[in-house]
Amino acid sequence: MEEAELGAAAVDRRRREFTTARWCARRALAAAGAPDPTGPLRRGRRGEPLWPAGFTGSITHSADYRAAVAAPARRGGVLGIDAERAVPLRPAVVAAIASGEELAHLAALPAVAGLPWETLLFSVKEAVYKAWNPLTADPLTFRSVRVAFLPGTDPGPGVPGGRGGSTGHLTAAPAGPAPEAGPALPVLSGRYRAACGLLVCVVHSRPSA
Repeated sequence: MEEAELGAAAVDRRRREFTTARWCARRALAAAGAPDPTGPLRRGRRGEPLWPAGFTGSITHSADYRAAVAAPARRGGVLGIDAERAVPLRPAVVAAIASGEELAHLAALPAVAGLPWETLLFSVKEAVYKAWNPLTADPLTFRSVRVAFLPGTDPGPGVPGGRGGSTGHLTAAPAGPAPEAGPALPVLSGRYRAACGLLVCVVHSRPSA
Protein backbone atom coordinates (compact mmCIF):
# COMPACT_ATOMS: atom_id res chain seq x y z
CA MET A 1 0.00 0.00 0.00
CA GLU A 2 1.46 3.33 -1.03
CA GLU A 3 1.60 6.33 1.31
CA ALA A 4 -1.28 8.15 -0.43
CA GLU A 5 -3.51 5.11 0.18
CA LEU A 6 -2.42 4.83 3.78
CA GLY A 7 -3.52 8.39 4.43
CA ALA A 8 -6.71 8.37 2.32
CA ALA A 9 -9.03 8.15 5.34
CA ALA A 10 -7.38 11.08 7.12
CA VAL A 11 -8.55 14.66 6.88
CA ASP A 12 -6.50 16.91 4.63
CA ARG A 13 -4.47 18.38 7.47
CA ARG A 14 -3.47 15.00 8.85
CA ARG A 15 -2.69 13.75 5.35
CA ARG A 16 -0.37 16.71 4.77
CA GLU A 17 1.36 15.96 8.06
CA PHE A 18 1.70 12.32 7.01
CA THR A 19 3.11 13.18 3.58
CA THR A 20 5.63 15.79 4.72
CA ALA A 21 6.78 13.59 7.60
CA ARG A 22 7.53 10.81 5.09
CA TRP A 23 9.45 13.36 3.01
CA CYS A 24 11.53 14.12 6.11
CA ALA A 25 12.08 10.40 6.59
CA ARG A 26 13.43 10.02 3.05
CA ARG A 27 15.80 12.93 3.60
CA ALA A 28 16.99 11.31 6.84
CA LEU A 29 17.49 7.96 5.10
CA ALA A 30 19.48 9.61 2.31
CA ALA A 31 21.71 11.34 4.87
CA ALA A 32 22.18 7.99 6.63
CA GLY A 33 23.37 6.35 3.41
CA ALA A 34 20.34 4.28 2.45
CA PRO A 35 20.76 2.94 -1.11
CA ASP A 36 17.11 3.64 -2.09
CA PRO A 37 15.68 6.32 0.22
CA THR A 38 12.85 7.26 -2.18
CA GLY A 39 10.74 4.11 -1.85
CA PRO A 40 7.43 4.09 0.07
CA LEU A 41 7.54 3.65 3.83
CA ARG A 42 4.91 1.12 4.80
CA ARG A 43 3.31 0.80 8.21
CA GLY A 44 3.51 -2.05 10.71
CA ARG A 45 0.69 -3.56 12.74
CA ARG A 46 0.96 -0.83 15.39
CA GLY A 47 1.10 1.97 12.83
CA GLU A 48 4.86 2.36 13.06
CA PRO A 49 6.92 3.09 9.91
CA LEU A 50 8.71 0.04 8.52
CA TRP A 51 12.24 1.17 7.71
CA PRO A 52 14.32 -0.34 4.89
CA ALA A 53 16.40 -3.38 5.80
CA GLY A 54 19.59 -2.34 7.56
CA PHE A 55 18.24 1.00 8.83
CA THR A 56 16.33 2.28 11.81
CA GLY A 57 14.60 5.57 12.41
CA SER A 58 11.70 7.51 13.84
CA ILE A 59 9.20 10.16 12.72
CA THR A 60 7.25 12.90 14.48
CA HIS A 61 4.56 15.10 12.97
CA SER A 62 2.00 17.61 14.13
CA ALA A 63 0.27 20.66 12.73
CA ASP A 64 3.32 22.81 13.45
CA TYR A 65 6.34 20.57 13.05
CA ARG A 66 7.58 17.51 11.17
CA ALA A 67 10.92 15.77 11.58
CA ALA A 68 12.60 12.40 11.19
CA VAL A 69 15.84 10.71 12.19
CA ALA A 70 17.45 7.64 10.64
CA ALA A 71 20.68 5.68 10.99
CA PRO A 72 22.18 2.33 10.00
CA ALA A 73 20.76 -0.37 12.29
CA ARG A 74 24.07 -1.55 13.68
CA ARG A 75 23.86 -4.29 16.32
CA GLY A 76 20.40 -3.50 17.56
CA GLY A 77 20.61 0.29 17.85
CA VAL A 78 17.25 2.09 18.01
CA LEU A 79 16.06 5.70 17.64
CA GLY A 80 13.05 7.72 18.74
CA ILE A 81 11.99 11.32 18.13
CA ASP A 82 9.04 13.36 19.35
CA ALA A 83 7.90 16.99 19.32
CA GLU A 84 5.19 18.65 21.38
CA ARG A 85 3.92 22.17 21.88
CA ALA A 86 5.49 23.75 24.95
CA VAL A 87 2.27 24.08 26.93
CA PRO A 88 1.65 22.71 30.45
CA LEU A 89 -0.21 19.43 30.88
CA ARG A 90 -3.33 19.06 32.96
CA PRO A 91 -2.60 17.73 36.48
CA ALA A 92 -4.54 14.53 35.77
CA VAL A 93 -2.33 13.81 32.76
CA VAL A 94 0.84 14.45 34.76
CA ALA A 95 -0.36 12.05 37.45
CA ALA A 96 -0.98 9.38 34.80
CA ILE A 97 2.42 9.59 33.11
CA ALA A 98 4.88 10.32 35.94
CA SER A 99 6.03 8.18 38.84
CA GLY A 100 6.59 9.64 42.29
CA GLU A 101 10.33 9.48 41.68
CA GLU A 102 9.97 11.39 38.42
CA LEU A 103 7.73 14.02 40.03
CA ALA A 104 10.37 14.61 42.70
CA HIS A 105 13.05 14.87 40.00
CA LEU A 106 11.02 17.42 38.02
CA ALA A 107 10.35 19.48 41.14
CA ALA A 108 14.10 19.76 41.74
CA LEU A 109 14.85 21.05 38.23
CA PRO A 110 15.29 24.79 37.65
CA ALA A 111 12.35 26.77 36.32
CA VAL A 112 12.96 27.63 32.65
CA ALA A 113 10.76 29.96 30.62
CA GLY A 114 9.14 28.10 27.74
CA LEU A 115 10.01 24.67 29.12
CA PRO A 116 7.22 22.89 31.01
CA TRP A 117 9.15 19.90 32.38
CA GLU A 118 6.08 17.69 32.66
CA THR A 119 5.33 18.17 28.97
CA LEU A 120 8.93 17.39 28.08
CA LEU A 121 8.63 14.22 30.18
CA PHE A 122 5.57 13.24 28.15
CA SER A 123 7.43 13.94 24.90
CA VAL A 124 10.44 11.87 25.94
CA LYS A 125 8.23 8.94 26.85
CA GLU A 126 6.58 9.15 23.44
CA ALA A 127 10.02 9.06 21.79
CA VAL A 128 11.05 6.12 23.97
CA TYR A 129 7.92 4.22 22.97
CA LYS A 130 8.84 4.70 19.30
CA ALA A 131 12.37 3.42 19.95
CA TRP A 132 11.36 0.42 22.06
CA ASN A 133 8.22 -0.56 20.16
CA PRO A 134 10.00 -2.71 17.52
CA LEU A 135 11.85 -4.65 20.24
CA THR A 136 8.95 -6.11 22.21
CA ALA A 137 5.48 -7.54 21.76
CA ASP A 138 4.57 -6.52 25.31
CA PRO A 139 2.38 -3.43 25.72
CA LEU A 140 4.31 -0.34 26.76
CA THR A 141 2.88 2.32 29.06
CA PHE A 142 4.10 5.64 30.44
CA ARG A 143 5.15 3.76 33.57
CA SER A 144 7.36 1.39 31.55
CA VAL A 145 10.19 3.95 31.49
CA ARG A 146 11.96 6.15 34.04
CA VAL A 147 13.34 9.46 32.72
CA ALA A 148 15.92 11.87 34.15
CA PHE A 149 17.09 15.21 32.72
CA LEU A 150 20.46 16.96 32.75
CA PRO A 151 19.56 20.55 31.82
CA GLY A 152 21.81 23.31 30.60
CA THR A 153 24.09 21.16 28.45
CA ASP A 154 24.35 21.96 24.76
CA PRO A 155 23.08 18.89 22.88
CA GLY A 156 24.89 19.89 19.70
CA PRO A 157 23.44 19.27 16.23
CA GLY A 158 21.67 15.98 17.01
CA VAL A 159 18.26 17.54 17.76
CA PRO A 160 16.36 18.94 14.75
CA GLY A 161 15.25 22.55 14.95
CA GLY A 162 18.49 24.52 14.86
CA ARG A 163 20.39 25.97 17.77
CA GLY A 164 19.28 28.19 20.60
CA GLY A 165 16.61 27.84 23.24
CA SER A 166 16.90 25.65 26.32
CA THR A 167 18.82 22.43 25.75
CA GLY A 168 20.11 19.44 27.62
CA HIS A 169 20.64 15.71 27.84
CA LEU A 170 18.49 12.94 29.26
CA THR A 171 18.47 9.25 30.12
CA ALA A 172 15.58 6.80 29.88
CA ALA A 173 15.72 3.41 31.58
CA PRO A 174 13.24 0.53 31.73
CA ALA A 175 11.01 0.51 34.81
CA GLY A 176 9.03 -2.44 36.11
CA PRO A 177 9.31 -6.10 35.06
CA ALA A 178 11.40 -7.20 32.09
CA PRO A 179 9.52 -8.02 28.86
CA GLU A 180 8.08 -11.52 28.66
CA ALA A 181 9.11 -11.81 25.02
CA GLY A 182 12.09 -10.41 23.15
CA PRO A 183 15.34 -8.92 24.42
CA ALA A 184 15.72 -6.74 27.48
CA LEU A 185 14.87 -3.15 26.63
CA PRO A 186 18.00 -0.99 26.38
CA VAL A 187 18.78 2.10 28.41
CA LEU A 188 18.48 5.12 26.12
CA SER A 189 20.39 8.38 26.03
CA GLY A 190 18.95 11.50 24.51
CA ARG A 191 18.90 15.21 23.89
CA TYR A 192 16.20 17.84 24.01
CA ARG A 193 15.61 21.41 22.90
CA ALA A 194 12.89 23.88 23.90
CA ALA A 195 12.60 26.77 21.44
CA CYS A 196 9.99 28.71 19.48
CA GLY A 197 7.12 27.22 21.48
CA LEU A 198 8.16 23.63 20.75
CA LEU A 199 9.78 20.81 22.69
CA VAL A 200 11.82 18.40 20.57
CA CYS A 201 13.64 15.33 21.88
CA VAL A 202 15.65 12.48 20.37
CA VAL A 203 16.57 9.23 22.13
CA HIS A 204 18.94 6.49 21.04
CA SER A 205 20.52 3.31 22.32
CA ARG A 206 24.14 2.31 22.23
CA PRO A 207 24.65 -0.53 19.73
CA SER A 208 25.29 -3.82 21.47
CA ALA A 209 28.77 -5.33 21.26
